[in-house]
Amino acid sequence: MNLLQLLFTVVMFGTIGVALWKGEWPERATAIVLFCAAAASPLVESTLFASPEYGILAVDLLLLGWLGALALVTDRFWPLWATGFHLVGTVIHIARMADPTVVPNAYALGQVFWSYPVLAALASGALVEAPAARARRA
Repeated sequence: MNLLQLLFTVVMFGTIGVALWKGEWPERATAIVLFCAAAASPLVESTLFASPEYGILAVDLLLLGWLGALALVTDRFWPLWATGFHLVGTVIHIARMADPTVVPNAYALGQVFWSYPVLAALASGALVEAPAARARRA
């Protein structure tokens, strides 16, 4: 595991922990879905980003579907942001398919880069929107 992978793992588990601890059902469920997506991605990775990663694209599309559906059924704003950020990360796969000259490291880093704003959106949901939702119900 290199330093960037370690950093992402720490940020991801920290965000998941915050979502499980402070969040309500949308944040908790998304934390579990994000963990499953992060765990599944290395299992379906086939070419180390040397060519389009169709397995990771499938995982990303499932996650995009979850985030989009969540944005439609909840009264929270963070799923809208998370969906938008993840949509950009998912479109990177299409860009790689359209241009095979994209350097594998750029492709991989583009994928990882857009994961951080998704995690930030989830953290904001757990730390800001979930307490506000609890206060509205009280």
